[in-house]
Amino acid sequence: MPFTLDLREQIYVALVGVFVTSLIVADLVAGKYFVMAGYEMSAGTVTFPVAFILTDIVNEYYGKRGARFMTGVGMAMLVLAFLLIAMARVLPPSPGTFIPEDSFQAVFGMAPRLIFASLTAYLISQIVDIHTFATFKRITESKHLWARAIGSTLISQIVDTAVVTFGVMVGSRGFGEIASVAATQYFYKILVAIALTPLCYIAHDVITRRLGIDPHPHGDEPDEAKPAASTKDG
Repeated sequence: MPFTLDLREQIYVALVGVFVTSLIVADLVAGKYFVMAGYEMSAGTVTFPVAFILTDIVNEYYGKRGARFMTGVGMAMLVLAFLLIAMARVLPPSPGTFIPEDSFQAVFGMAPRLIFASLTAYLISQIVDIHTFATFKRITESKHLWARAIGSTLISQIVDTAVVTFGVMVGSRGFGEIASVAATQYFYKILVAIALTPLCYIAHDVITRRLGIDPHPHGDEPDEAKPAASTKDG
């Protein structure tokens, strides 16, 4: 019997794939800091907003259960990525290697505290985002998509930014400087989240109106035991 996925499942797989990719890239570049408008920020803040927008889209169409599963997959892939990178780092370089060993180690030699802070922040902030989004959706009875998308980000990114920034910088910089960096990165993420909110509406239009797939119903997820039915097969 041939392996097939219906349209709803295909979209979910695609969303999870983009989510995991943006998540891993965000962590790989997080060690680089840059200055914009006089403020210091991590390069991870450029790519990570894609991940929390995707969390909201998945939560909208697949509920908390679908978003939690995606979070688990993302966590597992992050751990796997770190392990594979660690394996690559211990391999002896050949004389003809294209990338000098010191450069390779400088780029991929992430400190254990950075990895731990990143994983901890990711897991906690995702849980907060998922449940906050679902709560806003229930309160507004599935109205005002912008409110739950931005509201969940406002709350979850406080946790994510604080844990990552303090986890990485404590001991190397003063509290005031760390707090300043964290505040700058937080407000930047919020601005990006607001700027990317139209993408939620575009995704909503494409998935619901063009592909014929209804959002997950608001409430306490009465269909937690099984995925919501699609209104159109692929």
